[in-house]
Amino acid sequence: MAITAIETYYSGHLFRSRLEARWATVFNDLGIRWEYEPQGFLVGDQQRPYLPDFHFPDLGWWIEVKGASERLDMTLLADAVHPTKGIGPHGGTTSLLILGPIPDTCGATPLHFSVTRQADCGQLHRCDDNCDYPPPLYGLDYFLAIDDLASLGTDLTKIRPSDRETWRKWGAYPIPYCKASSTVPRGDLTRALLDPRVPVGPHLEAAYTLGRTARFEHGAQAA
Repeated sequence: MAITAIETYYSGHLFRSRLEARWATVFNDLGIRWEYEPQGFLVGDQQRPYLPDFHFPDLGWWIEVKGASERLDMTLLADAVHPTKGIGPHGGTTSLLILGPIPDTCGATPLHFSVTRQADCGQLHRCDDNCDYPPPLYGLDYFLAIDDLASLGTDLTKIRPSDRETWRKWGAYPIPYCKASSTVPRGDLTRALLDPRVPVGPHLEAAYTLGRTARFEHGAQAA
């Protein structure tokens, strides 16, 4: 039986689903500046319409939120991250983070699937319309709150000044964890994986707990 999405008002936005609003509470708690459905695109060779759910303007990331993997249109997402006919600027690599139900951290950092594509013929600006591109690449990414860095043994003084300013200003950052094979990985792409090798920091754990337990009484605010 299909579950009907519940429109939810939070932080000045009317979200199409309660899950989107819950993720917005996580982003707010981590200090990530976000935009909700800021722009639609025509993607791929067939110029199919696509409207990403969130955009992180300061990190350059686009976000797709779905409650279940079977609701993902993987061919559309592959078109969305096409280097020249996708949602990113021409000449750059675009990544799309896939977020599903907010997981219980259980003491480990949640890893979320992402999808990206890159040019397969040298520098992208040298490619023409006949250039071939590889299939989508899937990886895992995680969030990290700035006040959790010390617990992970990260020394801010060893980070490049430009990156260090990003940490201080935005508080959280999606870190590329690994790249999987070029085929769609097995399992549920909306289900986060927990990596015990990366212990969850107190701020990140609190942000996920806030998102899971947020209440939106009378369609107004998260309690």
